[in-house]
Amino acid sequence: MKSNSNKNQTKLPWWVELLFVQIGLPDSWLSKYLKKKKETLIFIDENKKYVFYAALLITGALYIYPIVSYTSSSASCIDKTTKYLKSKTINNAKDDMDIKSLAVGYCHGGTLPE
Repeated sequence: MKSNSNKNQTKLPWWVELLFVQIGLPDSWLSKYLKKKKETLIFIDENKKYVFYAALLITGALYIYPIVSYTSSSASCIDKTTKYLKSKTINNAKDDMDIKSLAVGYCHGGTLPE
């Protein structure tokens, strides 16, 4: 038969059960974690506006980074291809616009003229 003391105990979260009961991590870590969690929640509650702006700024940077990276890579490819085409076509004095359009076409999957 179960005693009344078992009924009064609250069930531990699964991660506490796993880490601190089954694996046997020190109990002091749990108390430090719970204290930091409480402090963090209080800090966030007191600074909601700044936390929101920081999250918005980080999200914006993460959203824009691939676009900036792609543009930088594409510009570098176009610059190198333009230099290559200018060095190859010294005798065939082509217009700069034609060379740049050939470079852009090559960097976006086309082929170079022979």
